[in-house]
Amino acid sequence: MREDSELVIACQQGDPVAFRLLVERYEDRIYNLACSIVGDREAAQDAAQEAFIKAYRALPRFRGESGFFTWLYRIAVNVCLNHARRQSRRPEAFSLDELVDEHRLSADKFSDSETPQSDFERVELRQTIDTVLAGLSPDHRTAVVLKDVEGYSQEEIAEMMDCSVGTVKSRLSRARARLQELLRPMYEEWIEGKTP
Repeated sequence: MREDSELVIACQQGDPVAFRLLVERYEDRIYNLACSIVGDREAAQDAAQEAFIKAYRALPRFRGESGFFTWLYRIAVNVCLNHARRQSRRPEAFSLDELVDEHRLSADKFSDSETPQSDFERVELRQTIDTVLAGLSPDHRTAVVLKDVEGYSQEEIAEMMDCSVGTVKSRLSRARARLQELLRPMYEEWIEGKTP
């Protein structure tokens, strides 16, 4: 498999096939990111496509100071945040199903067995995650997804979100406080249901 750097050089020399290979390599991850930030699958497809178009147009200026994927991801984050901010209302919920295969959250971590009960609990957990993440602002949701789902460092997130590390720390802190606030009633309801 050709390295990203080889494909980038080929793209910069006018090889359209090289860019198609880069798109195929990263389209699922960029779409998953868009779903997690934008919330709507159709809008996520539009945002992902826009991110690739912007990357293609900017590729002649790419100098390799960061990895291609980090550079592409930064473009995608900015496009997705712009889409999310333009929405007149927050999405009621979005799905992390696509994220499960690509990131640290895997179906195996949700369940040790393949029983109908465990399947139900896994679906219920995903719905809860979708609901609480949808209650965050786009900036906070993006910071949480990049840190806690995708595992990026605060420095990498700052680069991707084009802000300072201090801003990332602040967004993560506020997002986690809001998540606790959103989860508290669900937890209390669950405890009441378990108490005889």
